[in-house]
Amino acid sequence: MSCTLRHLGTGTEFWHLDSRDIQNVFSIHFRTKPLDSSGLPHVLEHLVLCGSKNWPVRDLFFKMIIRSVATFTNAMTGPDYTMYHFSSKNEIDFRNMQQVYLDAVFRPNLLYMDFLQEGWRLEHKNIHDQNSDIVIKGVVYNEMIGSFGDNSRFFKQKMLNYLLPNNSYGHIATGTQLEIPNVEHEDLIKYHRKYYHPSNARIFSYGSFDMKKTLEFIDKEYLSHYDRIDTSFSSTPSEDRWSKPHYASIQGRPDSSINLDHQNRVGIAMLMCDVTDIQENFELKVLSELLFRGPNSPFHKSMIEPNFSGGYTKWTGYLPTCRDTYFNVGLQDVADDDVELFEVLFDDTVYKASREGFDSKHVEAILSALELLRKQQSEYKRLLYKSTVLWNHDGDVVSNLRISDMFETLRDRLKNNPKYFEQKIEKYFINNKHKLTITMRPNKFHEIERQQAEAKLILRKLEETSDQDFEKIYENGLKLEAFQKAPQNIEVLPCLSINDVQKPFPRPQINELTLRGVSTMINHEPIAGITYLKCMFNTTGLSLNDAILLPLFCRVFSEMGSSNHDHRQFDNLLLSKMARVECTAKIVENVTDCKTYRLGLLMKTYALDKNVCDMFRICEDLLLNFQFEDTELLKVLIRNYISKLKLEVKKTGDLHAMLCSSALVTNAAQLKSLLSGVDHIHYMKKYVKENSIEAIRDSLKSIGSKVFSRSNLRVAINTSENNVFNVLGDYERFLTHLPTIKQTADSKEIFLLEPSFRYHNIDMPISFCAKTFFAVPYAHEDHPALRVLAKFLTSKYLWPVVREKNGAYGAGARIGFDGLFNVHSYRDPNAAKTMDIFDKTYEWLQTHWDKLDEQSLFEAKLAALQLVDWPISAGEVGLDSFVLGATYDIYLQYRSRVLAVTLDDVQNIIEKYYRNEPKHFGKCILGPKSKVIEVKEMFKDVNVKV
Repeated sequence: MSCTLRHLGTGTEFWHLDSRDIQNVFSIHFRTKPLDSSGLPHVLEHLVLCGSKNWPVRDLFFKMIIRSVATFTNAMTGPDYTMYHFSSKNEIDFRNMQQVYLDAVFRPNLLYMDFLQEGWRLEHKNIHDQNSDIVIKGVVYNEMIGSFGDNSRFFKQKMLNYLLPNNSYGHIATGTQLEIPNVEHEDLIKYHRKYYHPSNARIFSYGSFDMKKTLEFIDKEYLSHYDRIDTSFSSTPSEDRWSKPHYASIQGRPDSSINLDHQNRVGIAMLMCDVTDIQENFELKVLSELLFRGPNSPFHKSMIEPNFSGGYTKWTGYLPTCRDTYFNVGLQDVADDDVELFEVLFDDTVYKASREGFDSKHVEAILSALELLRKQQSEYKRLLYKSTVLWNHDGDVVSNLRISDMFETLRDRLKNNPKYFEQKIEKYFINNKHKLTITMRPNKFHEIERQQAEAKLILRKLEETSDQDFEKIYENGLKLEAFQKAPQNIEVLPCLSINDVQKPFPRPQINELTLRGVSTMINHEPIAGITYLKCMFNTTGLSLNDAILLPLFCRVFSEMGSSNHDHRQFDNLLLSKMARVECTAKIVENVTDCKTYRLGLLMKTYALDKNVCDMFRICEDLLLNFQFEDTELLKVLIRNYISKLKLEVKKTGDLHAMLCSSALVTNAAQLKSLLSGVDHIHYMKKYVKENSIEAIRDSLKSIGSKVFSRSNLRVAINTSENNVFNVLGDYERFLTHLPTIKQTADSKEIFLLEPSFRYHNIDMPISFCAKTFFAVPYAHEDHPALRVLAKFLTSKYLWPVVREKNGAYGAGARIGFDGLFNVHSYRDPNAAKTMDIFDKTYEWLQTHWDKLDEQSLFEAKLAALQLVDWPISAGEVGLDSFVLGATYDIYLQYRSRVLAVTLDDVQNIIEKYYRNEPKHFGKCILGPKSKVIEVKEMFKDVNVKV
């Protein structure tokens, strides 16, 4: 059931979706037009969650995370909106978070000290030395240096600015390094007063909790205290259409791992329709998929298969993220000589598509794939993000959910007009003058110029500063330090009790059986018409060289077709019947003792129940008849694979830093890094350079012949109970045709490594840091207490010191199933200082033992439970048991141990694991080359060119 309401007094819009989903979601967002690129809406987003009238606690957002079991909490600044959202499956928790979020957005304190910390400030490098240099600091300031240090993100942002220059989207709502220091504290107060009015708000709730309680609370506490205002000032009009195409050229950061003349990015973007035109929006999405997605698409044939680039740029496709939607296609890692070729290929491709149209099998495959995606159980975050932009521009969010009607309308139009899509190409691509061609070229002096610009900015600010204000800079530095250290009474915040978190997840409905010698897990939770298949092939017996190539094999083998169908035929066949096959190389340590590990290939897919027979038939064809004979296609896939690997490092640098530091602790983690981390990138670039494509082809073929055996296989199937019988028949026939090959190894021994240190240059202005030591496996009695300690360290030590004081965007501690305990930082401007903070953890624990009382212990338990009770979709139920061996009984025992952890337990854990430096640990920094000097004494093995 969907319900849309409007508050009589303020005009606030409210939308509720009733669902049986145990996850309940709440969101409030405001239309927040950026007035410039100073990032004012972004800085305000941070300040709003720094304390409010009813909850005067600094960093309210993070303090509530540890007093809650919310499964998702976030706030984000979009191009012309700001959203605050959370989800929880516990109603008491849901109401607590609702109270805090609403008071934060409507009655924030907006303190000056919070502004200095979260926004920007001039400060002495040594705040206690008035003669030390003055620098710029601030969480948002550093965040945006890090964010736009990623060329992919910067390229997309500038494309948007140039394509829609005249209204909100001509500015950068999150701010730029050189303009954020233009924001003043008073600006935030005025902006909040104007834009954070209930009349300008849209409130969303989803789930099974009582909507009336939400409405009553919002009206009584907030909306009834306001009068309605005219909010036309916050709306973003449509962009005036151009009379001729435009061109733009920008500069990006160089990548030291490839030649400078092969680092260009080039893209073309075209304005499409208004986001509120729901059917047109949907049809343009389908057209976009037809044009660029997969080997049968025109752009893939003309731009990807010629292999003159590193593949599509991130975010290529149709983007309904603004008032005016747009389509863009771009290529990365393009040589200087090929940049001009791009626009010619684009025009030729769309002209050819308008003349020849699309193959009917390709159209049906794309439509089937999109329908299958839509029929999966609704994912609340995807639903929220998808609806926010439309709603922000007064679109009909309810009609936007009627996906079946949109498909039906489109199919009717295609039936009645065979040239329907060709006419759309002519309208939106050939006759559309609102077309932007943008090129990003590398600037080898980019970082030097960035630092010089920052120095000039500081100098300009200082020239505008009076003697009295100079003194204030020094005083504010001391005041902020005192402000950060000041004790806070977080007891005023709502918090769950022990009774609220006693209930674990229900036991899944799992049957285990053996068919044709294959261990099989059948999960028959209620699933709406979809069957999920997971196949785990044990590959532990592969040689080291084959093991390192396994991720590449996973990436390419399902893209090359079979001996029965070439890659184009196979792609159409697969998409018409099932989801794409997703393969991952998995290293899994024994959760009971961490003495052994397995290497496996996990293959996942799903299909509508009516297509299960076809799904097994297609998987059989792929596993038995995969082929790598098309070496030109293989070259394309390998080049694109390596290009995407490099992008992932900068996107998830903290995870890669932890992977790198973990690789210095155990041989199993070392292999993980060789399969998916920075080490894998090094290896693959060297391997491709030193081996012919024929040799690579033969190696990949050899891997497949060793892996796809019934003897190496375990299977998990998630389907509805009334469909089990039919599925098992198709499944058994599938197994019958798989070969049996003698298994070479079931597991390998884990051994620990000597302490070591590494530094990697990632061509970014900020760093990602990690330190890892070996503790105990998941099933060990100490593991729950270590996880609780990790949450305590995150909230009381790492977050306040590394983030609040030192300016990193994030910091934390964690322990995994593998028994490795990690501390890490994210987008960190002070790597050397952070590593020192990591090393002084025991010293801090001894000095601040008083911070660990019964309440803070309970908060750490709640934070740990968020991970233990992480929400699982119907298709993934039982996955931890299947992949990791973490059964439901192990989960129950682990959960009860978390709740039973005492202060004495934590004290004993601290003494046991922190008093002395661990015997086996690793440290890693992924950061800018310029910072190597700062940490060279700490790192003996310096690596560059990631």
